[in-house]
Order: sequence, then C-alpha cells, then structure tokens
Amino acid sequence: MMNQRELVIGFDIGGTKVGIGIGDTQGKLLGSCRIPNVNTDPDETMQKMVSEVKRLIQEAHLDLKDFAAFGISAPFPADAVRGIMKRPPNNPKWVDVPILDYMKKHLGIRGCFENDANCGALAEWFFGAGRGCTDFIYLTMSTGIGGGIIAANHLVRGGATLSAGEIGHMCIQIDGRPCNCGMRGCYESYCGGRAIAQRMVEELAQYPDSYIARESGGDKSKIDMLLLEKAVRANDAYALKLWDEMSLRNAQAFGMLINAFNPQKLVLGTLAWAIGDLYTAPIKRYLSRFCWAEPLAACEIVDSALKREIGSFAGIAAATNFLRETAKPSKN
Repeated sequence: MMNQRELVIGFDIGGTKVGIGIGDTQGKLLGSCRIPNVNTDPDETMQKMVSEVKRLIQEAHLDLKDFAAFGISAPFPADAVRGIMKRPPNNPKWVDVPILDYMKKHLGIRGCFENDANCGALAEWFFGAGRGCTDFIYLTMSTGIGGGIIAANHLVRGGATLSAGEIGHMCIQIDGRPCNCGMRGCYESYCGGRAIAQRMVEELAQYPDSYIARESGGDKSKIDMLLLEKAVRANDAYALKLWDEMSLRNAQAFGMLINAFNPQKLVLGTLAWAIGDLYTAPIKRYLSRFCWAEPLAACEIVDSALKREIGSFAGIAAATNFLRETAKPSKN
C-alpha cells in the first residue's frame, strides 16, 4: 500500500448522478458533491464536472496544481484502454465519449479510467474491509452482480479487452436462464436483483396465493428484492423456495471464486449488508458443497465496510491505485 499522502480527485459516473470528490490517498475526503445524470448531454455534464471539482478545490483552500491525479469510475461497456464511454445502458446520449482525454485536458493532471466494480474493490482494499489483504474479491450485489479481484497485491485488470473480473457473467448453468447481457445461465441471471424481479414477474401466475402476488396486487413495478425479502420473513412458501435457490447459486459462484483465487476475504456489497444474516447465512451453509475445505477455512466472508459511501471513494481509490501502479521504484 501507499505510505505517501497525495491529493487526488475522484469521479463516480452513475445512471442517475455523477459523484465528485476530492481527498487523499489515505482515504480522507476533503469535499464532495453530486450532479444529476439522467438523460444528460455528455458535453454539458463534463463541463459541470470540471467546474464543480474546481469549486470544491477552492472551498478547501487548495489549488489544482496540488493534486497528483484523478480517477474516473464508470459503468461498462467502455473502451478501458483509451478511457472512452461507449454506450452505458442508463445514459443513451453518452456514445463514444472520450472522457479520460477531456479531463486530462481540462484539469491538466494525470488520470485514469476504471470499471466501477473494480473501483469498488479498490475502495474496499485501500479504505474498507479489504485493508491489509493481498488477495481478496469484492462483489457488487444489487441490481446486477459485478466484482473486482485483488490478487497478489494487484488489481486483476488485464485480458485482451481489459474486461477481467466480470464475475456476474460466469456461466453457472448450461442453457440456463436468459441473462440481460444476452447469454444464458449467467450467475447474475440467478442472483442479480433485476433478474430475480423479472423471474418473479414471470412466475407470478403460478403462485396466485403467494405473499408477493397479494402484496403487489399484480403491479409489476412493486415486485423487487425488497418485496421478496419481506415474503421470506413472512415464511411464504414460494418466496422461501426462490430464496433457497438464490442462496444455492450464490454459494456455487462463491465456491468457484474461492477455489480459483484462494482469497483471504470475500467482501459483499449492497444486498448482503442491507439484508444481513438472512442473506448470507444460507450461502455459508451451502458453501462446502462447492469448494475445498482448506481455502474455504482460510476465506473470511464479510460485508462491505464502506456500504453506501463506497461511491464517494470509488474514483479516489482508482486514482490512488493509478499512482501506486505508476510510481517509479525507489533507488536504494
């Protein structure tokens, strides 16, 4: 890890907002704000990103030249090599946007562009539950399932297209359920929040007396993971069956990751810490079916330490890792 404290800028680009933060490589936030990002024009938004970060710097009584780097946390698909946002699903106007070059030009400092799930892993590694680990995996577990892998003290970022770490799209069932990515049998298609909601909508007619059918009144917009959790806590038979299958599939994926990477920790995002033991306990009960005893015993399964604040650290963590990976080795 880095010992030197350097100032960095972070941008976290989401489907409804852009988070902007200034801080240091030790995890201290010095200022932050958010700007809307629903059906926005990318040129206008990038201009606003620059003006807002300059405002934060001024309010902190600092100067832009004091900052060593910036980091952009962004959803994929993207050209990660060149820092170009290709066509994020929630921002239809953001097509082939060269955001990395734009920020380099208008901020006048070095920077990097990184997958948002990787940034979550970096944030937990530097500032959260992964501190002190040389090998750990962070799983985003909400609408979809993503992940970031730290192996041998480095972020796993390689591959021919820099798409390593797409954990949610490991195939766990041949010819399985269709996934929103276009494949079938993906891990996400069995355990992602949106996929689970889609499945409940599909199956609702088969369970007209279920808690979910009663509480939703047939309104598809009300059918989501929160309603499923309530149904499980109410001991609804259909909900318990679906929850058990989801837990089994989560355990299957966790087991694959534990055997493949032998991590010290699996750090779990949104659904795990929001729901608690109801979510994680059945996964842990099934885990021994899917991985060897030794790596399982050596792996601690924990919730995210940053929780809702992880986005505030995402871009800052990306910048921190960029400085770490590009630092010149010291001369002895």
